[in-house]
Amino acid sequence: MTKAMHQIESILSQNEKYRLDDPAPTESQINQAELGLKTEFKAWYRDFVRLGGLNDLRFSAEILPPQELVENQRYIDSRAYVAFASNGCGDLFCWSVGDSPAIFLWDHETNRFTEDAPDFVTWLERNRF
Repeated sequence: MTKAMHQIESILSQNEKYRLDDPAPTESQINQAELGLKTEFKAWYRDFVRLGGLNDLRFSAEILPPQELVENQRYIDSRAYVAFASNGCGDLFCWSVGDSPAIFLWDHETNRFTEDAPDFVTWLERNRF
């Protein structure tokens, strides 16, 4: 288990009563979404999905299932970022394609990306209530 996966699991294990019982997306669904985006998902996103994180109701942002990543990509005018969560107001949280671990916020009004967190675990901790 990677350090990030262990940290994600630790965050998700808190207050399990606020979780849905929906099944996690399958590896096939994850792989299909990657093909649709023509890019590999970050390992932490795969870990989050595998650990049932999409069913956790205690996040201030809606973390999107794999197929919705494909659907939401049409809003972003850049192939350098992949949107993985929504703040509910039209803005999207993204990871950059490549090696950077940083999380960015895409502002739908200005079409600008600004760094929101240095990595997903930090972002996850900030967005959990």
